[in-house]
Amino acid sequence: PFITGLELLPMSVAFVLVSQNVGHLSNRLGPRLVMTAGMACMGFGALALTLIGRDTGIVPIEAALLVVGVGLGLNTAPVNGVAVAALPPARSGTASGLINTARMVGATLGVAILGSVFATYAGEHAASGAGFLSGLRAAMGAGGSAELVGAVIAFAIIRRDSLEAKT
Repeated sequence: PFITGLELLPMSVAFVLVSQNVGHLSNRLGPRLVMTAGMACMGFGALALTLIGRDTGIVPIEAALLVVGVGLGLNTAPVNGVAVAALPPARSGTASGLINTARMVGATLGVAILGSVFATYAGEHAASGAGFLSGLRAAMGAGGSAELVGAVIAFAIIRRDSLEAKT
């Protein structure tokens, strides 16, 4: 578990570092571009994980996780900002609570759906290692593709000025 935690660290560190500066980026470029870039990074990072093979070294895996972490950092704060700005200030608490609930429900559904995709492709012998890579590729391919579709939708429907508060 300790080694696994260290191996996942690039994703977490990238998330923390990027999220510290995303407000400036979002104010400068607008939430549409930042959120689209974030979702695209998450999608491309997940798709990069579909290329993992039995002999893949740790560096390509870490690089893919780093890209996912950058995407998470780019996307998290602007999503909250857009949601809160969409309503009058008196309703900002409602918007914040709703977006956090939706985020948790979405994460739970994502884990359930991608876990089912993994299990379907990995088969009943996944625990022994047989089928693990095919399950991982299918799950990461589905998740990465969904993120890229989300990036296109975000770019199409989010206005550049969507952080301006309603009165």
